[in-house]
Order: sequence, then C-alpha cells, then structure tokens
Amino acid sequence: MLALPGVILLIIFIYGRPQEWDERFENLPFLYLWLGLAFMGMGLDLALGKVRLRTTPQLRWAIVTYLWCVLTLGMRNPAEFSEGFVSISVTFVLFFLIAHSPEGFKGFQKLAGTVLVMGLFVAAVAVHQGFSSWQCLAMTQTIGGSRGEAGIPDGRSCELRVDCREGPGADPDTEYLCERVGLFKTSTINGRVRWRGVLQDPNELALTSGIVLPFSFAMFEQKRSFTRALLVLVSLLVIATAIILTQSRGGQLVFATVLGVYFVKKYGIRGAIFGAVFAAPLMLLGGRGGGEADESANERTEILAEGLIIYRMFPLMGAGYRQFTEHHWLTAHNAYLLALSELGPLGMFAWSAMIYLTLKISLVALKRYEYGAQFAMIRAWSMAVMAGFCGMMVGIFFLSFTYHYVLWIYFGLAGALYCAIKSVDPHFSVKLEKRDVYRLILADLGLIGVIFLLSKRG
Repeated sequence: MLALPGVILLIIFIYGRPQEWDERFENLPFLYLWLGLAFMGMGLDLALGKVRLRTTPQLRWAIVTYLWCVLTLGMRNPAEFSEGFVSISVTFVLFFLIAHSPEGFKGFQKLAGTVLVMGLFVAAVAVHQGFSSWQCLAMTQTIGGSRGEAGIPDGRSCELRVDCREGPGADPDTEYLCERVGLFKTSTINGRVRWRGVLQDPNELALTSGIVLPFSFAMFEQKRSFTRALLVLVSLLVIATAIILTQSRGGQLVFATVLGVYFVKKYGIRGAIFGAVFAAPLMLLGGRGGGEADESANERTEILAEGLIIYRMFPLMGAGYRQFTEHHWLTAHNAYLLALSELGPLGMFAWSAMIYLTLKISLVALKRYEYGAQFAMIRAWSMAVMAGFCGMMVGIFFLSFTYHYVLWIYFGLAGALYCAIKSVDPHFSVKLEKRDVYRLILADLGLIGVIFLLSKRG
C-alpha cells in the first residue's frame, strides 16, 4: 500500500507541528508534500491493483458538507474565499485519504497506531511541561507565527508576572508572561498545559489525548502480552495526568465517557465499577474552580445565546463557513452550534450525518460480529473507535471542532475501519436509512433545544 507512508506522515505533521518549534522547517511545504505523496501512492496502488477503492458511508455527506462550506463562504464573504477554500479542502482531503487509502486491517492498524502514538506524544510533552520550571516569556512582535504568539523564553526564572516586568534584564518596551516552559519550545497558558498549532488550546489537547486511550485497549485485546499491558498502563497514567494538568473540565468528561462507554459496553456492571475507579482520581484532581471557572461558564452561556442570534439572522444557509467571528468576537465553543449558525439546518444535517454514520459503523459491526473468535479483531477495533468517538461527541459540545483536523481524522479512521471490515466480509454494509434520517433530525432538534436551554441559564 504505497499511499500509507504519505498518509502517516500527514497525520504526524498535523499533530507534531515541526514547523512551529524548529525554524529550519518553517519554509518547507510539509502539508502539500505529504498530501502529494499520499495521492501519488494512492494512484499507484489503484493502477497496480493493490487496493480497491471502496465508498465509505460518510463520503457522500462529507462531499455535501464540503461543497456547502465552499458555497456559503463564497456567498457571505468572497474576500476570504481563497483562504477558506484551501482550509476546508485540506480538511476534506485529509478525511478522504485516511478513510480510503488502507486495504485491510493491516493498513487500518498502522493508521490507528499512528494516531495513538501522536496522541501519547502530545500528552507526554504536556506532562513534562506541567512539571517544568517557571520562566519569563517575552511576547515579541518581531517573530511571527505561533512562536511569537506563544512567547519566547528569555532564560529568567519567575514566580509572578511582575518578576518578569520589573526584574533584572527586563525590557521596558516588551510585554511578559510568567509560564512553565516545556519541550519543543512549548509553554503553558495561565498555568495550563498545551501543545502547538491546532492543539494550542488546553481543552483541545485534553480532548485529543483522551480519545486515543481505547486504541491501547484494542492493541492489548489483540495480543495480551506484557508489553501491550504496559502500553495500556502508561497510556492511562500519561493521558490522565495530562488532562489534569490542562485543568479542562471538558477533558474530564471526555476521559470519563471513554472509560464508561468502553468498559460498560464490554463488561457490564463490572466494567462500570472498573471505569469509575480509574476516572475518579481525575474527576477529583482535574478542572478549574473558583472565579475563573465561573467566568468561563458565564462566557460560554453568552456565546450560546449569541450563536442562536446569528442563526436567526441567517436561518436558511447560515452565516457562512468560518463567519461566526464576523458577528461575535469569540468563536462558538460548541461544534454543534457552530455548524447550525454557520451552515444552517441543511449544512448541520449533512455534518451531523457524518457523526451518525461514524458511530453506526462501530455499532453495526459490534452487533454483526458479536460472537466468534475469528471476529475478535473486528470487535476490538470497533469497540475502540466507538469509545473514542463517544468521547469526541461529548468533548466537541464544548469546543469549536466542526471543521477541526482531529475530528475529521476520526471520521477517516471510522471509514478506514469500514473498508477493513469490508475486505474480509463483502456483505458488511452501513447506510443512512430512512429511519436514521428521522432519528438524526430528532437528535439535531434535541441538541438545539439543549443549547437553547443552556443559553438561558444565565
């Protein structure tokens, strides 16, 4: 499978962000290099007959979502069309390549393993960062990109921000922060650990690391060895610690959801108790409290109300792709509301159909292959993808993840799982049936109702 190296490098690039912590990589077009490599490999695979291009259940709705984003952006804000078109095109292509490049379970496991490794990587960097020393960060305008936005460590230790402004070596014309400085030129924000690029928000880091946990369980289920048991233990400790250090309440819910869905579905009541034991320390130690937490909650309530107002301004087609911040100074902090307000009800339906079908792939597989030792691999990975995606569905209720690379990577992984199952069982099929449409409409209406009620909370 010649497409896989390019796709794997693309996933590593999306998570790792090498161009943001090493100046030597800044001007190298990694994104387009790996996209080109992946497409070239896929073309050769098809030409040589190594793979058979299968249509995944989400593909039709991914195309509709993509075209709807392009259409609404072109209508609402033509001045930003070029930049927005590139952004949503890369997102769609990322999904397409991940979902359709592997052939069989060997290829799927390589992709899932890459996502697990990168999730553990960013979590491990966060843990190191959370126990690093406090240093002064110079917020300089002379260095562009995310490195300048994150601040440049000047080597001086500090305890408070005032130590940086008034201590020896301070530049009176420079703004400073006092933060923990970690590996790869990363730093905390208000004491909360984070990564870079698309994961520079602590809440997004917590979500991204939490949802990879079931993949370590799946690897252990396949081969119960000491090494893989150790991988599970390390994954639990590193991810839980990282989420605690992010101080993300949403991350806590994601972690609890992942453990709850996995162990309850697999082991029933015993699994619920086991999952609760592992989740309890994180629920007790993580999250913010006090005035900062109250302020954040009030801010989110205000944004929910503003998002509904934006939707009422554009009830048919929405405000347009990436146009929420044209009407409010903050983004939605809720992927479902962002889909409604920017894409309208039709766009939200197409996007949520991708979520529904992603979940349905695992559920149908678990029911169809419930018994039989020969189907153990299918059950293990279906369970892992479902548990991780359930955590995703909870987490994105608090994040603007509608078009986020990580969400669309998971759309792609579910599609790759579908193709892998299809390679061993050609009769396996997942479709959006008529009853599914009704369920999805009710689910969307229910979500809008919940958002409306929450917006009235203040």
